[in-house]
Amino acid sequence: MSFLKSKSTVQNAVLWIAVSLSLFVLSCSSTTKTVEGESVKYESVPNPAGDNEVVLDEEGREVSLNTGDPAAFLKPSKDPLEYFRVHITSDGYQLRQLRGSKYIKRKVDKGGDALISEELVRFNKINFVDDGIIIVVLNGNTGAFETIRFNTRVPRINDLAKIVQNDVTRWSMEHSEEKPVVTKFQIHYSLELKNKVGSTRDAVKEELKKEVIRRK
Repeated sequence: MSFLKSKSTVQNAVLWIAVSLSLFVLSCSSTTKTVEGESVKYESVPNPAGDNEVVLDEEGREVSLNTGDPAAFLKPSKDPLEYFRVHITSDGYQLRQLRGSKYIKRKVDKGGDALISEELVRFNKINFVDDGIIIVVLNGNTGAFETIRFNTRVPRINDLAKIVQNDVTRWSMEHSEEKPVVTKFQIHYSLELKNKVGSTRDAVKEELKKEVIRRK
């Protein structure tokens, strides 16, 4: 009788381990994110700059793009000078480096990222996405920033354009060689505003008019 009981105990233990392993494998095979209490599955997306390039995030970690990322991160990248994509909201600062991480990287700056993100809080009166493209030219010997300017696209809201410029000027780069290999690159920005105060379009227009009068 004790032999049968022991055998049954062993079988139950083996079954429990098998079920646990199955659940573990299933959990690892899918990318999920909890949004408002619901789990959403996201699919992996190839690097828009090509499979031969790794993708780095704002903390310098190697990551994979997925369908849960901002839409601006997933668009095809046709310009070989486009190295970085940045998406800013009042909730956070996200960056993806699509090219050239073998030769150049942005130094991690969590504090600076948070401060730039906070600057968007005062604009959260409308739902709106603005964008701009910055071109950066570095000194060929020292790697210091020589030129920072908008290239082809400038944010439509002037104050957001200033935030973008302020963001780039705080960047610091790391180079693989003492003499920089990469001396010119583009940063594609998207800035997302969210109406968190329930403002109406008319109220926002009136506030903008007052702002223009004050500046005059």
